[in-house]
Amino acid sequence: MAVALAPAGAAAAADEPCGKNFKERLQCWSRWIGEGTVRVTLDDAVPYDGSARERKDVEQTLWQKRDNLVVEVPKGGHTGQGGTALLLLAKPSARLVAQDATIDKLPPEALTELETVQACRPDNPKDLCAKLAKGPLAGRDLIAQHQGTDLSRHTYAIATPVGPPTATVTPSDESTSAGHADGKNTSHAGSGTDAVTEAGSGWDTTTKILAGLCAVLVLLLAALLFLIRRSSSAVGSLPRRALASPGVGAVPAAAAHTRTPDETTTRLRVTPTPQYGRRVANVPGPARSAVVRTELHPQGYVELDRVLYRAVWAEPGRPPPAPGGLVDVTDARERDSDVLYAFPPTTGRHAKGTRT
Repeated sequence: MAVALAPAGAAAAADEPCGKNFKERLQCWSRWIGEGTVRVTLDDAVPYDGSARERKDVEQTLWQKRDNLVVEVPKGGHTGQGGTALLLLAKPSARLVAQDATIDKLPPEALTELETVQACRPDNPKDLCAKLAKGPLAGRDLIAQHQGTDLSRHTYAIATPVGPPTATVTPSDESTSAGHADGKNTSHAGSGTDAVTEAGSGWDTTTKILAGLCAVLVLLLAALLFLIRRSSSAVGSLPRRALASPGVGAVPAAAAHTRTPDETTTRLRVTPTPQYGRRVANVPGPARSAVVRTELHPQGYVELDRVLYRAVWAEPGRPPPAPGGLVDVTDARERDSDVLYAFPPTTGRHAKGTRT
């Protein structure tokens, strides 16, 4: 007798023994049935012993989780009375029996207990429990009555290839589980699914195509990242003034080009116009020293007594200082204006106004 648990498609063999009487074996079989498929291979006849009161709850658990129970009777095997009771707790599609396997007679006390959990209907003469209560049946009888599944059609073996790497799949009448004698079963067990052992698996055509597409995608992403980084570097290398748009009040210079075919140079006639800020005839009032915090194109912000003020550059003929430089600021003439006038921090302006 061997028990195998197959969660998520991988069979896990049960190494510990399942007890000596039928009640302990039922508890062993039902231990993991709530977490995945439990496959029980009856290599030996299982007696129907133990206490009826102790068997009742476990039989009820197996019946409620019968979708996860698979019972296998190999070639030439005998179920015993306990094995027959366990076989009746499984679904017909999960009863994997060999053609010459023997399903032993069901004892009267087992018939009563299975009737309690609604696994048997002895009043129906066509019911499998009623037939097994009269005597044993062969595995081919269960298969013919659609009360079991042919084990040979759900067990396959893959022969090890000799020469070219080709695999031959052939049905076998014997179970592919190697370890029945020591209580281990390494074959996959599902609800009526085939157990297949593969040898020498390799990459198929679909896998190779997917691998190639993934490699191409990685190369395209790397090229795209390279182009993005290169474009960012090119934009970052431009002068800051080249990226700045003209400020409010800036007037572009109008140039008139006069060129004759004999001349090798081009003369430009430029009309002088203010480039920054606004022209102020005289200093409006007392000036104070401030620190430029943003570029004055033509307006920006200066720091005065740790407070930022909006200021306009009032020297159209001279470029404003860069952020961090010093300027002199005065209040605007307009009473309702909150913009300061900014001038170069030179002493020459003391003669033009009242700046102190």
